[in-house]
Amino acid sequence: MKIAVFLNQLGIGGTEKAACEWARHLSLFPNCKNISVISMNDGPRKKDLEKAGIPVQIQSNASGIAEVLRGVDVIHAHAPGYPHAGDVLGDALKLLNKKIPVVQTNIFGKLENPGENAWTDFRLFISWTSCVQAAQRSGLKLDLNFFKYQSVASYPVSSFSEAEEAQLNIQALAFRESLGLLSHHVVFGRFSRPEPNKWTPIIITAFLDAHRKNPNLRLLLREPPAQVASDLRSANLACLAPAFMSSHPVLIMPATSDPHDLSLSQMACDVILHTSSIGESFGYGIAEPMKLGKPVITNSVPWHDQGQLELVRHGETGLVASIPSVMRESILALSRNQYLRERLGCQAQKLIATLSDPVISCNKVYSAIEGALNGALNSSYEEDLVTALKAQTFLAKSQWGHDVRDRIYLRTKATWVSFLRKQRAIRTSYLSATK
Repeated sequence: MKIAVFLNQLGIGGTEKAACEWARHLSLFPNCKNISVISMNDGPRKKDLEKAGIPVQIQSNASGIAEVLRGVDVIHAHAPGYPHAGDVLGDALKLLNKKIPVVQTNIFGKLENPGENAWTDFRLFISWTSCVQAAQRSGLKLDLNFFKYQSVASYPVSSFSEAEEAQLNIQALAFRESLGLLSHHVVFGRFSRPEPNKWTPIIITAFLDAHRKNPNLRLLLREPPAQVASDLRSANLACLAPAFMSSHPVLIMPATSDPHDLSLSQMACDVILHTSSIGESFGYGIAEPMKLGKPVITNSVPWHDQGQLELVRHGETGLVASIPSVMRESILALSRNQYLRERLGCQAQKLIATLSDPVISCNKVYSAIEGALNGALNSSYEEDLVTALKAQTFLAKSQWGHDVRDRIYLRTKATWVSFLRKQRAIRTSYLSATK
């Protein structure tokens, strides 16, 4: 079977990471030995793919993509769910003399690109929450019909053996020492791309407030937006790695695509802080440290993506806090209670081991590919419906917060966002009618 993986770029984000992980794991299947990647833009992930023996071609126009696709049996495309540059795939397919089945990974839980339905044979959401939100946003009912040609394959998170994890822990202790972090320091970490929309100032505000109450707290940022880093250094609150931290409460490190480098810095943390102004459709920056046994504090964003709540279950695998005062209290609670950190971390590790098991995830992708090739229905659509309905119930119960202050803020903000969106829609409709 000849499989072509198609995506917009080969950057260090979660989409590209998952695309590479799936391609690498699928290449181990007996009849999936012929896998290649087509990307519209180059990037650091290309080296990872080529190291795994998976060839990569950079093509940005329809004719070039069509030429590479000749002889391909099936395409695994990664798309955001709304119009984007990768829609050129549809133009490329029109240039071929046969229809190539396409399995799409829907990245952001949106179904706002009807044009792609003409060439997409099967769709995989990357979390159950994204699946639920896609149906809610498009006004579709979660029923058996919804899952006939759609399912969920959570992003895969690679496992460590007990020996590998023990060795990583030893290295992490040495790493902490090299940064001047002492045994009494409680280290919080944040791992993300330096993009403003993946950031919210709640982390800095809450952490610095907590640090004033507990000077033994430290924050490792990998990597904040440039302006955030500049402001912290100007206030003499942060230093750059590998500088000795001394009295600085915040350490800034560059983003990395090196898996060992990333895992090492995640293992060096005691707790993960992960908030975003737009939420997460899945959240590798949450799932990967959870796999290492780290509890996570995150925020709820009911008006955007909520995949983070599927991973960070309040009081089970971490804590959910959406305003600075509640997050400050969450930080202090975890900083002074090692038993709570370990309990939440243990549960976090178990959840990710089940939810994002690479074997289960890749089997779902492989099943979708086989189904698309044979024109078959989703073989697990009844089971998928049951799981999705449970996810829908959980989201409805959990997304409005667990503290009265959070609830007031989230309900008020959601009402305001809804009003602005309706106002924008009316304005857009009026402008279209007057043209």
